[in-house]
Amino acid sequence: MSKNPVLSMDIGGTNCRIGIFKNKRIIRKKYYPTKKIKNFSKKVSGYLKKNSKYKIKKAGIGFAGPIIGNIAELTNADLKINRKKLEKQLNLKITIINDFHALGYGISLLKKKDLFEISKPKFKNDIKMVVGPGTGLGKAYIVHKLVFPGEGGQTLIGIEDIHDYALVDYLTKEFGKPVYYEDVLSGRGIINLYKHLAIKTSYKRNHKAGEKIKKKLLKSAEMVTKYSSKDELCDITLKEFTKYFARFTRDSALHLIPCRIYLSGGISPEIKKYIKKYFIKEFTKHRSYSDLLKKIGISVILNTDTGLLGAGFAAK
Repeated sequence: MSKNPVLSMDIGGTNCRIGIFKNKRIIRKKYYPTKKIKNFSKKVSGYLKKNSKYKIKKAGIGFAGPIIGNIAELTNADLKINRKKLEKQLNLKITIINDFHALGYGISLLKKKDLFEISKPKFKNDIKMVVGPGTGLGKAYIVHKLVFPGEGGQTLIGIEDIHDYALVDYLTKEFGKPVYYEDVLSGRGIINLYKHLAIKTSYKRNHKAGEKIKKKLLKSAEMVTKYSSKDELCDITLKEFTKYFARFTRDSALHLIPCRIYLSGGISPEIKKYIKKYFIKEFTKHRSYSDLLKKIGISVILNTDTGLLGAGFAAK
């Protein structure tokens, strides 16, 4: 971690967050819609000029996609950057890491107020996990302060009952095989669940919500904040979303048995009341390891700048 101010960037499929990281906190920040960025280096250069008083020499980038050599490409948006080329354009030393790698670092800088605790850990080890849906779905393990990110959202969705078969059949017809967890656990995944449940159910619906979804005008966050208390189908959709989120988290946790799990992403804070009420029951539903799963601590990350913190921390 650099002692001097550094440029910190958290680049996702929906938003590009840019800020100044100093003394383990973000002192300035600005958000841009990722899809509206036509020239990435020009956008960053403009931000640097407006903040020239900080005399930035280094930058850390958390990037929502695979990074191979010097090339980073977003999984859920059309943005590709070359680290070496960007260093020359901006005259900065740049460190690029996966966005969940950045989240793993950022967790160590969070305060108590940044977390919404669902359950307390009942054992201690040096393993933690962060997992979360947003534009996509990602996860990372933190082992002895080392972070190991992965593309967890691209794993195949698990089938446990007849309802899962029906969902996978619907998604296969819509998108083809195979069906990934990210097809359900993401912003677009919430809409996919809603459309699937709307086919053969008689849940009461809010006409405005249904029309907006049909016209592709309703964002997943809107469904949560505006309609979940008015529309039974929205409510059931979010319950189902929470169920699959718990299952994915459970299966991921069993790989390394972390003492703590952090639920991140743009969606988790919005549905924290659903997570509080329904997550643990599904998370601990396991034939062999239910008792062990009950001992794992789970918290929702409320601080939306955790990735920015981690990217700044990673700048070398």
